[in-house]
Amino acid sequence: MTPQLAQFLELAPLGFLVGAYGTLVGAGGGSVLVPLLLFLMPDRDPAAVTAISLAVVFFNAYSGTVAYMRMGRVNYRLGILFTLASLPGAILGTLLVHRIPSGLFNLLFGVLLVSVGGLLVVNPLGSRRSTDGHTPPPPRADLIGAVGSAYIAVLSSLLGIGGGIIHVPFLIRTLRMEPHFATATSHFVLTFMALTATTTHVLMGQLDNALTETMFLAVGVMMGAPLGAALSTRLKGSFIIRTLAMALCLVGFRLLWRSFGF
Repeated sequence: MTPQLAQFLELAPLGFLVGAYGTLVGAGGGSVLVPLLLFLMPDRDPAAVTAISLAVVFFNAYSGTVAYMRMGRVNYRLGILFTLASLPGAILGTLLVHRIPSGLFNLLFGVLLVSVGGLLVVNPLGSRRSTDGHTPPPPRADLIGAVGSAYIAVLSSLLGIGGGIIHVPFLIRTLRMEPHFATATSHFVLTFMALTATTTHVLMGQLDNALTETMFLAVGVMMGAPLGAALSTRLKGSFIIRTLAMALCLVGFRLLWRSFGF
């Protein structure tokens, strides 16, 4: 067995699982993939890890979005608005990651995951009220959503997570979107945001030595994403969000444990 084949057999199944799970919860897979890459590639700096993750998130989000569009779950008006608001933030976050040392990166990432996960465990849906995903929310909610998406784009590109773990709860809590529509619309935004961030990384040469690993992971996520979208139709929204929350807490605690030298 050649080294490249062995690497493909290791990374493609990993990508499949990340793609299925990331699409199921609307997170794009970055929240799971970044910690895994930090463990599998300890010699890579944060900029290289986020570059690989965001490239894979793009393929995952693209594949998942196509599946969600066929289901009629994407709110295009909000998706386009939030995409336009998030693109400058995606570029800014990509530039900032070069200034963060690995130890601080792990600490920030761990705190973020535990905080968001804990909040979702306590209150997964944020409110009992929800819309059908296509009913236009109040104008002020659109403005808050656009501003929130811009800030989320900076943080998510900085950490290489794509932003779904923050964006999905944000859509549910702020705009009262039903979880299934929130995950689909978030995936739509993730596609363009991750593409913008990935393009910035490519121009800066961050993917020059990681194209093989990125493509192997991308093959897996593009196969797993349609499965995650299909599974989302069979699961309750509260279950989807709680599943996301538990995964975030587990990964977050592991990163915090590692950041303190254990």
